[in-house]
Amino acid sequence: MASSKPFSTIVHPYPTKESPNRNACAYETGLSSARNAFVFVGGLGDGPHTVPYARAIARELEKHSRLSYSVFEPKTRSAFSGWKFSCLANDVADISEFVRYLRGLGKSKIILMGHSTGCQGLMEYAAKSSDPVDGFILQAPVSDREASLVGKGIDEEKRLDEIVNIAKDMILSGKGDHPMSHDHLSNDYNRPMSARRFYDLHAKDGNDNYFGSDISNEVASGYWKKFDKPLLILHSGMDRYMEPSRDKMAQIDGWKAMCNPGIVSDLSGVIPGTGHSVRQPKGEEWLVNTVVEFLESTAAAPSSSL
Repeated sequence: MASSKPFSTIVHPYPTKESPNRNACAYETGLSSARNAFVFVGGLGDGPHTVPYARAIARELEKHSRLSYSVFEPKTRSAFSGWKFSCLANDVADISEFVRYLRGLGKSKIILMGHSTGCQGLMEYAAKSSDPVDGFILQAPVSDREASLVGKGIDEEKRLDEIVNIAKDMILSGKGDHPMSHDHLSNDYNRPMSARRFYDLHAKDGNDNYFGSDISNEVASGYWKKFDKPLLILHSGMDRYMEPSRDKMAQIDGWKAMCNPGIVSDLSGVIPGTGHSVRQPKGEEWLVNTVVEFLESTAAAPSSSL
């Protein structure tokens, strides 16, 4: 498990031209002389250094110096509590700006890894960014709408749909960026939150709904076919944000079938015995080893910067 002891990092302040991400910076750990970059993007409420396994990956990559990767954690506008008034489009703009910065540093290969809602950000990146990278990793790709309903009944689902409609009315009346009433948000959300963000996360047609089981194969395949570089998909075996009855491997296989042939790595699978953010030692070890094996499998491919 990632150590809680002090650790060193290099701070990269970088200029932003297209993304209004003021005081943008990223934090680098591991091999600072590496020629390749591994970029980690967390989920809702996350920011640099909040997901311990990112540092565990950096430590392991130091042992595999021939792969020549260091780990970067950029602070996007969605980081920490910023997600409540941000959106996936901002994530794409911020990550794209950082990718351009890394290319300016001379980085050869760039791999993007998303955790939780960071996966939605990478889905959006694959579809809409014009800045190519060399691979993607999705860890704990769950539907935020379905996550909010795990263990709850039909009454809670109806209540959620009522609040979604309130958010929709606010958006249509030009108040999409206004905060939702506290009466409409549970304590789970550490309120406030904009109407637009609530809608994107919880509506069946919300912009964040890439992984919902209610998405038709026709619509979903349009998303997955946007990936044109190697893709690793990893579910957490004991993810509390998914119904226990969900066949996680079957879901991965379904997504794999929607992608272009050869895109999804055969290393994709379910991390055994671990929760959403992989804080169990054995699960973390399994994840780290699989990530390194994935990077080894892509080592011979030419850089997208060429």
